[in-house]
Amino acid sequence: MISKIEPNDAGFTGIWSDTIKMDCGMLFLNPKLADDIFFNKLSSVTCIDEKMVETSVEHFQKNHCIPYVYSSNYPELENMLEKKGFVYHDTQHALTKNTRPQKKPDAIKITHDTIDTWTGIFCDAYDCHEWSKTVSSILEKSLDSVDYFVDKSHSTCVALYETGSVLGLYCLGTIPSKRNHGMASLLINFALHEVHSRHLEFLMLETYERDNLLEFYSKLGFQKVYHKKIYTI
Repeated sequence: MISKIEPNDAGFTGIWSDTIKMDCGMLFLNPKLADDIFFNKLSSVTCIDEKMVETSVEHFQKNHCIPYVYSSNYPELENMLEKKGFVYHDTQHALTKNTRPQKKPDAIKITHDTIDTWTGIFCDAYDCHEWSKTVSSILEKSLDSVDYFVDKSHSTCVALYETGSVLGLYCLGTIPSKRNHGMASLLINFALHEVHSRHLEFLMLETYERDNLLEFYSKLGFQKVYHKKIYTI
């Protein structure tokens, strides 16, 4: 299952960020999304290579980004990072679900004419209005490869990205005044119906431990598959 989830993560991140293939890892950078832990990262590391880490740090610094390195059950990598001055920062959990609710909620698909609607909700939800031009530009270029939706009340947004047999759910956010009204759950249920209508295997999403959303997703029936520890310097 990990081998199906990781390409989805890398594919979506690569749409929102520049991708640099390292000797045994993938470096993602988007300095316009200031120090975002998801869109600026070294991940998919498969070997212990100090030079690769040093080169990645140089790229981060050149782009004025905080270095984030993801470790997927790789204690040797974590030991090497700690010796180089990195410290543990957070844990990202990958979750999946494939059962769908009975009724499919309504959602509005974003087109070139409604990009600003999605951007406005996203920037309100994540309190990042300084990103609005960058986010709109990303959507403009990626509408053919990512499906962007909002709920009927225009209070919640989501991005759905398909690879192989997997549908990835990203950028789920609700504006502050509409939180705790079940809007995010509606779009999640919409995505689960998309999994079945597209004849895919499962829906996946990722959440950070610091966001304290594991219990929320667990109550919705999501199962933890694996996690990645995140180190920074």
